[in-house]
Amino acid sequence: MIDPITAFATAQAAVKGVKAAIALGKDIQAVSGDLMKFFEAKDVVQKAASKPKSSFAQSDTAQAFEIVMQAKQLADAERELNNYFVMSGNADLWQQLLIERNKIIQDRKTQEMLDEKNAKAKKEEMDEFLTWLMGGALVLLLLGMSFWWLTILMEKH
Repeated sequence: MIDPITAFATAQAAVKGVKAAIALGKDIQAVSGDLMKFFEAKDVVQKAASKPKSSFAQSDTAQAFEIVMQAKQLADAERELNNYFVMSGNADLWQQLLIERNKIIQDRKTQEMLDEKNAKAKKEEMDEFLTWLMGGALVLLLLGMSFWWLTILMEKH
């Protein structure tokens, strides 16, 4: 995964590419590659902006501010792209794009929650197994020590 700063630069370049293609009178399909790059990069920046920061040191705060401002600039750029789609008579295509993007995001979040739940269940299962294993080893140790003690006592009599 690329870092948010590189992603922001990629998104800006993609928006410039879309604007240049629009200025040259190109159609939606001609800018689809740049649109994909834009949305991929925008997602990276948004994820970085939504992550909680671990400390409040100046450099962390400055970095957080930069990422949040970049996310805002990309949201503004997305509104410009939306306007382009509407003005070019492709508002329905933009809506389909947003619906599909939201569906993919929802599916990914659902899968992440399931994966997390499965990992937690597997860890609990392993912890329970280890507890039983240690308990069994302790019982065997106690039985062995008892047997040993009894043999020592029997030899003395």
